[in-house]
Amino acid sequence: MMAILQTTRSSENFCHDETLQYLFLLCSKVILNTLVLCFWRRSICKSFLGICSISIQAVDVLLVGAVFYIWFFKEDTVTSMCFILSHGSSVYTLLPLPILIAGAFDYATYPNAGYRSHCRAVSRCVAVVLLWTSACLCSYLYTDTQPVEIYIDIDVKALACRVRGSTVTFHFCTELVFIVSVVLLLYFKNLIGWLRRAKMISKHRSSAFIFEKYQDDFYSQDEESENDENCPPVFVSLTLCFALSWMPYLLVLVSCELLGFVLPAYASVNLLWMACANSALAGFALWHQSGSDGPFRPFPDESCPWSVFWHLSKGRAHVNTVRLLEEPYVMVHKSTPPFQNI
Repeated sequence: MMAILQTTRSSENFCHDETLQYLFLLCSKVILNTLVLCFWRRSICKSFLGICSISIQAVDVLLVGAVFYIWFFKEDTVTSMCFILSHGSSVYTLLPLPILIAGAFDYATYPNAGYRSHCRAVSRCVAVVLLWTSACLCSYLYTDTQPVEIYIDIDVKALACRVRGSTVTFHFCTELVFIVSVVLLLYFKNLIGWLRRAKMISKHRSSAFIFEKYQDDFYSQDEESENDENCPPVFVSLTLCFALSWMPYLLVLVSCELLGFVLPAYASVNLLWMACANSALAGFALWHQSGSDGPFRPFPDESCPWSVFWHLSKGRAHVNTVRLLEEPYVMVHKSTPPFQNI
């Protein structure tokens, strides 16, 4: 993949600089990352991928500052931009795979160490620093930062640099789309009923517990449908939960890649992809590690209603024992004794 830095027509002496377009692209990524941070801020520090996302946002801000400096002061624009874009794409190409591996290991050890532990937080930060250091070192040793001259047209000459796209993000999203699509197609006939029951569970759990008077209504509405519709397996229920939140993003990303709208790695590896990958790893860990009593602990991902769909897979017998992932306590209501004159 080639990034055009400067174009020149043979009939003109004026060179058209493309630095402003790259500045706009990086600023758009920073704005997108900021929006994701706003929605992810409550649980972003509870997972390894969340800590990595904070570091990515910091590096993106530094990239914007560097490109703005080059564009504003016009100091050796082509060479400087080629250095930044080449190393930026190389580093972001190397990061996704080790991030996914380290994130999976972090979730695999999640029940054995509380996410509030200072040692666990320090180990995550050290691992993030090591990942960035290794990626920068590999990029420094093996990346070619020299601009090359190419001809776009007969009379149009351009200076460009080599950049890389992230194949890991594309394959990861493609495989997620394939797995989710297959699972949902196998249980297509029951999806509407399951979604209706999940909506009812979500409605009744909004007050941190289910009132007794609501339980009767819930049972009467679902009593007939539960005989006709089997409860979904845990894996299917969690897959449906993930699909409701992330399937539109995955379909758009994969469609753009297939249609040829390929982005370099410094643009495609963003916090939206990191949040999606974090939800996928969290859902798999929840399915693999949750016992018969359920995941009744604060879970480090709030982008998907995992608690609702976990209880959906357990059926009516578990509705009256719903405990929230987000609530570490149980609310108790006591009636106030009547006032008596003495």
